Amino acid sequence: MESSSTKNLITRYKTDPESVYNTWFIVGEERMKAFRAIRRGVKDTVDAIATDTFGNDFRGSSLEIIHAAITEQKQVF
Repeated sequence: MESSSTKNLITRYKTDPESVYNTWFIVGEERMKAFRAIRRGVKDTVDAIATDTFGNDFRGSSLEIIHAAITEQKQVF
């Protein structure tokens, strides 16, 4: 049987909008969109490097898109 304090802890965790429960599992579709953007960005970056078209500027590059998508995933870190 769960104790009252355990139930209270679980309730607090589930109602915390910044908890991993809410940011990873409840809004999972939003999270998956971010992972798809990261995957596409990595592919684009690899392709640009392979074809020697990557350039020297971070701004506007596919690498900047990867960076932005990863830093938005604050719960990962």
